[in-house]
Amino acid sequence: MAKKPATAHADEIPPAMDYAQHEGTYRGFIEFVKWSIVAMVLTVLSLYAFIEGHAPIIGTLLLLAIPVLIIGAVVLRSRRT
Repeated sequence: MAKKPATAHADEIPPAMDYAQHEGTYRGFIEFVKWSIVAMVLTVLSLYAFIEGHAPIIGTLLLLAIPVLIIGAVVLRSRRT
Protein backbone atom coordinates (compact mmCIF):
# COMPACT_ATOMS: atom_id res chain seq x y z
CA MET A 1 0.00 0.00 0.00
CA ALA A 2 1.23 3.51 -0.79
CA LYS A 3 2.48 5.69 1.99
CA LYS A 4 0.41 8.70 2.91
CA PRO A 5 2.12 12.07 2.47
CA ALA A 6 3.12 13.88 5.61
CA THR A 7 0.49 16.34 6.76
CA ALA A 8 1.34 19.92 7.60
CA HIS A 9 1.35 20.85 11.23
CA ALA A 10 -1.13 23.39 12.50
CA ASP A 11 1.65 25.81 13.48
CA GLU A 12 3.07 26.06 9.94
CA ILE A 13 2.03 29.22 8.11
CA PRO A 14 1.67 29.02 4.33
CA PRO A 15 3.73 31.50 2.30
CA ALA A 16 2.20 34.84 1.40
CA MET A 17 0.41 35.13 -1.92
CA ASP A 18 2.35 36.75 -4.77
CA TYR A 19 -0.03 39.58 -5.64
CA ALA A 20 2.20 41.06 -8.33
CA GLN A 21 2.24 37.77 -10.22
CA HIS A 22 -1.51 37.40 -9.72
CA GLU A 23 -2.17 40.88 -11.14
CA GLY A 24 0.11 40.22 -14.11
CA THR A 25 -1.68 36.98 -14.90
CA TYR A 26 -5.06 38.69 -14.61
CA ARG A 27 -3.99 41.51 -16.96
CA GLY A 28 -2.72 38.96 -19.46
CA PHE A 29 -6.00 37.06 -19.31
CA ILE A 30 -8.02 40.23 -19.85
CA GLU A 31 -5.84 41.20 -22.85
CA PHE A 32 -6.30 37.72 -24.33
CA VAL A 33 -10.09 37.91 -23.93
CA LYS A 34 -10.20 41.41 -25.42
CA TRP A 35 -8.25 40.43 -28.54
CA SER A 36 -10.21 37.20 -28.88
CA ILE A 37 -13.45 39.18 -28.98
CA VAL A 38 -12.01 41.55 -31.60
CA ALA A 39 -10.91 38.58 -33.72
CA MET A 40 -14.34 36.95 -33.44
CA VAL A 41 -16.12 40.16 -34.44
CA LEU A 42 -13.88 40.57 -37.50
CA THR A 43 -14.44 36.92 -38.41
CA VAL A 44 -18.22 37.31 -38.21
CA LEU A 45 -18.10 40.50 -40.27
CA SER A 46 -15.93 38.88 -42.91
CA LEU A 47 -18.23 35.85 -43.11
CA TYR A 48 -21.19 38.20 -43.51
CA ALA A 49 -19.37 40.01 -46.34
CA PHE A 50 -18.62 36.68 -48.04
CA ILE A 51 -22.06 35.10 -47.72
CA GLU A 52 -24.73 37.80 -47.45
CA GLY A 53 -22.99 40.90 -48.71
CA HIS A 54 -21.59 39.27 -51.87
CA ALA A 55 -18.38 41.22 -51.34
CA PRO A 56 -15.55 38.68 -51.21
CA ILE A 57 -12.86 41.36 -51.46
CA ILE A 58 -14.08 43.10 -48.29
CA GLY A 59 -14.40 39.74 -46.54
CA THR A 60 -10.85 38.82 -47.50
CA LEU A 61 -9.52 42.16 -46.29
CA LEU A 62 -11.29 41.72 -42.96
CA LEU A 63 -9.87 38.22 -42.56
CA LEU A 64 -6.39 39.52 -43.32
CA ALA A 65 -6.87 42.31 -40.79
CA ILE A 66 -7.13 39.84 -37.89
CA PRO A 67 -3.48 38.72 -37.76
CA VAL A 68 -2.26 42.21 -38.72
CA LEU A 69 -4.09 43.78 -35.78
CA ILE A 70 -2.93 41.13 -33.33
CA ILE A 71 0.71 41.33 -34.46
CA GLY A 72 0.54 45.13 -34.41
CA ALA A 73 -0.82 45.10 -30.86
CA VAL A 74 1.95 42.77 -29.71
CA VAL A 75 4.65 44.92 -31.34
CA LEU A 76 3.26 48.14 -29.89
CA ARG A 77 2.97 46.56 -26.45
CA SER A 78 6.57 45.35 -26.57
CA ARG A 79 7.75 48.86 -27.46
CA ARG A 80 5.99 50.33 -24.42
CA THR A 81 7.76 48.06 -21.95
